[in-house]
Amino acid sequence: MGKQRSYEDNTYFANMMFKTLGYDLFDSPRPRWQNLLLRSYFILCVTSNCYGASMVTYRILQWESVAGSPSKIMQHGLHFFYMFNAQVKFVTFMMYRKRIRSLSNNLKEVYPNDEKNQKEYNVDRFYLSRITRNVLYLYCITMVIMAFLPLIQSCIMYLIGFGNVAFPYKRIFPTRFTFDSETPLGYVGAYVIDIAYSQFIVNVNLGTDLWMMCISSQISMHFAYLANVLSSYCPSREGERQDCHFLAGLVKRHQLILRYNKDVNDVFGLLLASNLFITASLLCCVAYFTVVQGYNTEGISYMMLFVIVTAQFYMVSSHGQMLIDFSSKIAEAAYENRWYDGSLRYKKKILILMGRAQRPAEISAKGMIIISLDTFKILMTMTYRFFAVIRQTVEK
Repeated sequence: MGKQRSYEDNTYFANMMFKTLGYDLFDSPRPRWQNLLLRSYFILCVTSNCYGASMVTYRILQWESVAGSPSKIMQHGLHFFYMFNAQVKFVTFMMYRKRIRSLSNNLKEVYPNDEKNQKEYNVDRFYLSRITRNVLYLYCITMVIMAFLPLIQSCIMYLIGFGNVAFPYKRIFPTRFTFDSETPLGYVGAYVIDIAYSQFIVNVNLGTDLWMMCISSQISMHFAYLANVLSSYCPSREGERQDCHFLAGLVKRHQLILRYNKDVNDVFGLLLASNLFITASLLCCVAYFTVVQGYNTEGISYMMLFVIVTAQFYMVSSHGQMLIDFSSKIAEAAYENRWYDGSLRYKKKILILMGRAQRPAEISAKGMIIISLDTFKILMTMTYRFFAVIRQTVEK
């Protein structure tokens, strides 16, 4: 069996999503020139995002630019919902960045450091699964393809025409800017903005979800460990003082982890509340646009986007379900414990613990919707219904 993963390994993907935008949540020490380079790129990404988002919103408000074309309506709708989701997540992340940093540092402090404890906690079980990592890789590859495919297509079409045809000036997004992007210099400027803008919305969309998944999986790990310790503990009537001391320590750790879970809800609740509706709308637009486009290059790329967006929300829902399942095991472990061999005082205390653990920990969207696999089913049902209504409306 290889070396167990550290806490930094568990947060690597989430942290890198923002580092590649030029933002380091933990302000890691590095040379001054690197800090300057990172901040410059972060400013470029944020500026491109503000400009791109404003142009997307402005063009949608100009309804005559898309009216009469279902394909354009869905394409602009897809772009808007994906962009809007990123804006909500970014603003929320920046508002709560200090609390996220504090929560992560707190979980790092209680993370088992020596290899023996790491095996007892079974830390590798709560690392991102291979399927999840493969989805992340597929997500990044798909976004890179969608980002550079228009440029490659433009170059190929121009070269095939041996310079006798005009350069197509295909771009990542159909949004028109306030300057002419169909000149060589304008095209370069527009494509740089598109690249920085697309990287921003992709990394923010995925990065905030990854932070929620990493933190919730760490909390699930502690619940699983406490349940395992409790179920295997053997009390005795002669060791009442030791047994009650054991329960007091376990209850204290249980309350601490529950407090961390409350912080997760406070930080990510707004994101989850908006994410459900936006993701359903996004999937609806992607599905319809794919059907309209057919089996061409653009249609297939959007179908890949549909798959990975669905997979992304499934990952979020599965981590919410994991938290519910492992927190519920505390009450089960209390029942499985050999409490009948303990003293009367021990039996009363473990009964109180069992009562407290009856309600599982959960990630809720501001108390309205609990994030779980049932939520994923609701999302897919909403998507299908929206898709059916819009398709019938357009085909009339």
